[in-house]
Amino acid sequence: MVKCPVCGRDYQNTLSLLKHVRLKSRYDESHRVLWSEYVKFKSVNDGYEDMFTETDIFREFLKQRKASF
Repeated sequence: MVKCPVCGRDYQNTLSLLKHVRLKSRYDESHRVLWSEYVKFKSVNDGYEDMFTETDIFREFLKQRKASF
């Protein structure tokens, strides 16, 4: 189970959480901020896209974000 860091809802896996954040970012400011952080994380870590899937990159983003808090 993976918990959304914004709203606290539980998701079965990281892919479901990724889809949730992407969708909610269109309508909710808090989710938009998280999505913007993720997009920035991807742009800074450019080499990740060659080696990892979108889900793997999002999982790594969540780990690093959690570690920084």
